Amino acid sequence: MWSSVFDMPYLMREGATEEELDRLVKTWNEKLSPQEIAEIAERQTNPFPANHPLHAQYKPFDPSLWDLPQKKLPDSYLDFLRYSNGGEFQTGERYFQFFGTKELREYNLAYEFPEYMAGSVSIGMDGCGNHYILDMREDMNEDEYPILAAHSGNLGYEDCKQVARSFPELCRGTTSMDEELD
Repeated sequence: MWSSVFDMPYLMREGATEEELDRLVKTWNEKLSPQEIAEIAERQTNPFPANHPLHAQYKPFDPSLWDLPQKKLPDSYLDFLRYSNGGEFQTGERYFQFFGTKELREYNLAYEFPEYMAGSVSIGMDGCGNHYILDMREDMNEDEYPILAAHSGNLGYEDCKQVARSFPELCRGTTSMDEELD
């Protein structure tokens, strides 16, 4: 199925093995480890200079309070990972940089998704800073979650937009995310 979905497979990777998929399914949403919490806390710095009025108001967030969605990943997404374990593809003007099984958790923590968009998980980006996001705040509908798009510099539900009802619909879309978000 997937070989007929994308116009251009720019970087197709070897498909994920069942062992890799099993590891992903069991670990992508585990509680953060003490090491992950320490790394995230260490990255936080006050963005305001000491003489700025907002400097004193800055409060770093506490990653130990973060939870990743405790829901299953859609079968269509797992099926895609069997086809290509991440990679770069294009359909029309829509560009995809999908995370592989080893990158999914890492990127969601790096972009601080549990802080800014709790209940969602980014599965990739578009090459222009926009994330493709599984909105897991509600239960699945026909084994799918709605797909949201949000820019890395403006993560949050108030400024994101639903761009597809399912992962396959996202992949068949042809408009760029910049166009969708404008």
